[in-house]
Amino acid sequence: MTKTGQVAWNPRWSPTRNASRQLPTIVRAYFAEVRQLLATDPPPAELHRIRLATKRIRYTLELFRPCYGPGLEIRLAALQRLQKVLGEVNDCAASERLISGLIAAGAARTRVQNFLQRRALAKAEELRQEWHDTFDAPGREQWWLQYLATRARVP
Repeated sequence: MTKTGQVAWNPRWSPTRNASRQLPTIVRAYFAEVRQLLATDPPPAELHRIRLATKRIRYTLELFRPCYGPGLEIRLAALQRLQKVLGEVNDCAASERLISGLIAAGAARTRVQNFLQRRALAKAEELRQEWHDTFDAPGREQWWLQYLATRARVP
């Protein structure tokens, strides 16, 4: 990707050829971005950046469904699993912020906020486990890159 987030799309090439040339670069950047963010052990509220990156990569890949076979569906399902957990983390963080404006300060608000904080932390840990044990397990990035580079087909 360039600094503006655009890929170097060649208008003389077919969408399939462009996909096989450009998508591996985009996915490689996604893996690097998520690894870098997770390495800082961010609090649940900051995992929203990963959520947005995951949505972007998933929606980008979905545009190229006609250029790939069923292997892409397997990869999209893995992204959807990450998105689900990230959504749950975000829901907890957003709800915690909302609660402070809806419930007067006191024991009830504190209990609700504590519950939401614990749930957000648990979901954040679930995300880290899914990322490290499954999505980014040894060889998985290469599994993605090889597929995207070589499995594109003419729709």
